[in-house]
Amino acid sequence: MGRKPEDYARLLASALCKLHAAECRGASPLMSEDSVRVIRETIAAAMDDACKIHIEREVAAMRERRDRIRLHS
Repeated sequence: MGRKPEDYARLLASALCKLHAAECRGASPLMSEDSVRVIRETIAAAMDDACKIHIEREVAAMRERRDRIRLHS
């Protein structure tokens, strides 16, 4: 099983905190192209995982409603 969306959120928050700290110190450049790519891919993966979880929950809810309707028919 892959990482949970919460894990990606923690990773992203950590990365953003580090970027903010670097910005405050005046470090240059703030982010390499690799850093930007990793953050972009992390956000995309977290969004994909969140969508999959949402879809799975919706499908389960639809099945549950269908089963309840069949029970009462």
